[in-house]
Amino acid sequence: MIAESSVEAIRERVDIADLVREYVPNLRRAGRSFKACCPFHQERTPSFHVNPERQIFHCFGCQKGGDAFKFLMELEHLSFPEAVAKLGERVGIRIAPTEDQLGPRERELLKAREALAFAREFYAKVLATAPEAAEARRYLDARGLSPEMRQAYGIGFAPGGGSSLLQAALRKGYQPELLAKAGLAGSREGGGRGGPVGPAHGVSGERPDARRLRDFFRNRILFPIASVKGETVGFGARAMGDAQPKYLNSPDTPVFSKSRVLYGLYEGLAEVRKSRQALLLEGYMDVLAAHQFGLRTAAAPLGTAVTPEHAALLKRYADSVIFLFDPDAAGSSAALRGATLLLEQGLSVRIATVPDGLDPDELLHRDGRKALDAALAKAEDLPEFQTARALAGLKGRAGAEDKARVAREVLETIAKAPDEVLKSEWTRRLAQRLETDYEALVAQQRKGASAPAPRFRAQAPAPSPVKTPELSQLERMVLQAVLARPSLAADPVRVGDEDLASEAGRRILAALRLAGERGALAAIESLSLEDAALARGLLVDQLPGDPDALLAQKIEELRTVKRYRVLNERYMRMAAGELAKDAELIAEHARLRKVLNDRRLLNRI
Repeated sequence: MIAESSVEAIRERVDIADLVREYVPNLRRAGRSFKACCPFHQERTPSFHVNPERQIFHCFGCQKGGDAFKFLMELEHLSFPEAVAKLGERVGIRIAPTEDQLGPRERELLKAREALAFAREFYAKVLATAPEAAEARRYLDARGLSPEMRQAYGIGFAPGGGSSLLQAALRKGYQPELLAKAGLAGSREGGGRGGPVGPAHGVSGERPDARRLRDFFRNRILFPIASVKGETVGFGARAMGDAQPKYLNSPDTPVFSKSRVLYGLYEGLAEVRKSRQALLLEGYMDVLAAHQFGLRTAAAPLGTAVTPEHAALLKRYADSVIFLFDPDAAGSSAALRGATLLLEQGLSVRIATVPDGLDPDELLHRDGRKALDAALAKAEDLPEFQTARALAGLKGRAGAEDKARVAREVLETIAKAPDEVLKSEWTRRLAQRLETDYEALVAQQRKGASAPAPRFRAQAPAPSPVKTPELSQLERMVLQAVLARPSLAADPVRVGDEDLASEAGRRILAALRLAGERGALAAIESLSLEDAALARGLLVDQLPGDPDALLAQKIEELRTVKRYRVLNERYMRMAAGELAKDAELIAEHARLRKVLNDRRLLNRI
């Protein structure tokens, strides 16, 4: 087990606001706290709050919340030991989770990543030294990829024999089942030289036998694919000779999904974070060439269109993205679809094309970095690119109906931008380009807004909010005070169960007493989903004053309200003639009423 003292030491050193800002760059100060649109669900009005004093985050929309460990666990899908280890490295406390600290799934993922790391080293060594990789080395030389780049990026070669990696991995102690699950081996059935192998499991689902397996990749140049944590999660591969398919990725595994990873992003992540910009290209060699020429913000999807998951991934690290794709119809369509997804994520998006029908890789090696920089300088905003492409397709024969169709398509894209000023400017430019009336386009926008098109996002849609218990304003402030200073909950004279009208309030108070010195976050972890959401929301909110003084004031007011309610019931019965007239009751009722009225509490009863 990880020592609690180590966990606390890490928690004390981590600044949750700095951590969150790396993933949520639009985090803005709001008083003593910070707020932004939630990274866990889709929203336009910020409901995600971070309180650096309490070292806690909470979203009032989706109700996710917790400390720095919880934030990392939710956003990067880490186990608790993994989150502790990652934050420990951040603050200089090294903690490597051992296998006995991980659950069965985490242990399986750890072993799979170890096998993939072994495969990366194996394939890289083959490329660098094996005679059978000579053709692959000549190919990479011809493509201009330097030996230094090959080594730095772990470029490798899978021999064509069929079981070179498998045999080496088995000698290292890796089990056949693990190699199959990691996407490194598959059934011997199917697949010619360099072609994909069959599934690792038979129809009956029996565990794979090494004798029935072969290497998944054969006679291919391999490009290791890293997660944003720097771990090898899969491979992209290019066939040598005429083997099909020409390009092949690892199959989806527990650690790899091509819809969630971008090639080259990890290697250029520091530069992307620094510049808040990313450049999206089409292929492995394009990315490698860009990095070799100093454009380290370049990344590429893995032979697939940009997905909502890719968009969400880029949103963590960049504010703006340039697409650089082939200018043919297929390339333009792919760029439009991907750019629209990024626009919906709130990213600034532009699209550029490569001149002379070249790949970025070819342009860089033929004309150098300046030529690619010139192409990027001509990048167009998404609506402008879409308009130009649509008009080019009409070949100068743009009639009224054609213009109306183009306007509808482009306005649909403009509507997805989160900024109203940007929408207005793009609409004005569209009017100029189509030589039509701006107000007519605005009217069309309003018409379209009443029936918005479906939107696809990687983030979860706005959830049905967790039903948090109702509390009076006084009770909320009492609980805020004891959550901010949990030691106050231990004194029943200062605050007792009888002071709180709600069952939820009593449960929170009991959890604080039980947690003791472990504090408010430990207490919240022990509560139900609804009570925990309520408590986090109270804790993340700004406290109006010192907890001790606030508690004393609000408990006194709560008790006064309670006495008044009891007294008022008797007073009303007396007024109705059910009880005899009582001068002391009348005087005390008047006194309490004045106290409550002076404190503006009477209207809350």
